Amino acid sequence: MLFVQLLTLTLSLHSATLAAQQRNAVVLISIDGFMPEYFDRTDTPNFDLIIEKGVLAEYLIPVFPTLTFTNHYSVVTGLYPENHGILSNTMYDPEWDATFSLGNREELVKGRWYEGEPLWVTAEKQGVRTASMFWVGSEAEIAGVRPTRWNDYDGRIPHEQRIDSVITWLTLEDDTRPDFITLYFSRIDSEGHRHGPESDQVTQAIADMDQDMGYLISGLERNGLLESTNLVIVSDHGMAAPSEDKVIFLDEIIDLDDLRVVGWGPVSMIRPNEGKREEVYELLKAKEDNYRVYYRQELPDEYRIGSHRRTPEIILVADLPWTITSRSMFERRGVLAGHHGWDHREPEMRTIFLAKGPDFHEGKRVGPFELVHIYEMICYILDLEPAGNDGSLKEVWHIIKK
Repeated sequence: MLFVQLLTLTLSLHSATLAAQQRNAVVLISIDGFMPEYFDRTDTPNFDLIIEKGVLAEYLIPVFPTLTFTNHYSVVTGLYPENHGILSNTMYDPEWDATFSLGNREELVKGRWYEGEPLWVTAEKQGVRTASMFWVGSEAEIAGVRPTRWNDYDGRIPHEQRIDSVITWLTLEDDTRPDFITLYFSRIDSEGHRHGPESDQVTQAIADMDQDMGYLISGLERNGLLESTNLVIVSDHGMAAPSEDKVIFLDEIIDLDDLRVVGWGPVSMIRPNEGKREEVYELLKAKEDNYRVYYRQELPDEYRIGSHRRTPEIILVADLPWTITSRSMFERRGVLAGHHGWDHREPEMRTIFLAKGPDFHEGKRVGPFELVHIYEMICYILDLEPAGNDGSLKEVWHIIKK
C-alpha cells in the first residue's frame, strides 16, 4: 500500500514538473489609452511585426465606465465591475464609510476593495509563479495572496528598465521563475489627457512605444525566450477630445450642498443627502440635455455596475464629447484636452487586443470581443483552473492554437 502511495505521488510530481516544462509564459502588457487607429498613425515596424506574426482583433470592447482601474481589473479577473467591486477610479463604500481614489494610497493598497480573483492569485494558488511590473490591484494582498514579485507603482521608472525586469524574471532558473507577468505603460494615456488624442505628442508617444516593443522583442530573442513566451497586448480604454463649449455645469442645475459627487468628468456618481434623493433626481431629469440621469436600479443592463453597494443612488452619464463639472472647477482647471469614461459602446472608447507567441495563431485578424474573456484565455494557456468569472473561453477559442 505504501509503495502504491509513493508511486502515485512520484507520478503526480512528475506530471506537474512536465506541465511546467511544457508551459509557455504569458506576458500581459497594457498600453494605457491606446486606440485601434493608433497602429496607423505613424510608422510602427515593431507593432507591424507582432501583427504579422500574431493575432489582431478589430478592437476590444471595454467595460463601463471606461476608466483605468475598472477595466484593468476586469481584464485580470474576467469579471464585470458589479462583480469585482472596482466601479471607478474614485468610489465610496457605505458599509465601511471609506473612499477609494487614486490619490488615497492608504486605501488603494488594501485588498478589501478588490473582489474576485485576479490572474496572479489564481496562478499562485495553483503553484504557478507570477510577477508584476505594475497592474491595478497588484500592490494589494488579495485573498491573502500576492504575486511572487511585485512593485509599488512608480510612473517615473523608464520603460526600458521595466522591460529589463521582465526579461530578468523570465531568465531565472529557480522555482521563483514566473510564468505569468504583467507589464504596464501609461505615457500614451498621459499625453492624450494633456494634449488630446490627435496631438503630435501622442503620435510621438506611439512611435516611442513601438521602439519599446522592439526592445522587448530583441531582449526575448537575445535570451532564447521568444519562442516560449506569449505576448498579450491590450489597453483599457480609448480617448476622445472634450470641448470647453460642451460642458454640463452641475451646480447650475442642482444645489451641490444637497449631495456629494463621487467623481467628475464623463460619468458622475451622486450621493444625495438624506431626504434629497427624489428632489435631486427630478431636478436633473428636468434639465436632461447632453447627459442621461439614472437611479441606480434604472441603469442599462449593459453597464453591469448597478447591483454593487458602491454604486450610488444617482448616476449621470454625459453624451460624448460632453463633460460634467462645476463652474468653479471649470474656471480653475478648464477641461482636459483628452478624456475617457463615456459609454463603453462609443467607438472612441474602443481599445486593442494584439497577441503573439507559441499558443496563438499567426497572421490572424479577428472581430471585436469583450475584454472580460481574456482571463479565461490566459488560464487555458497556463493550464489553470479559472475562478468564477463572467468571461467565456468559447469567445476567444478561435485565436488560440489547440
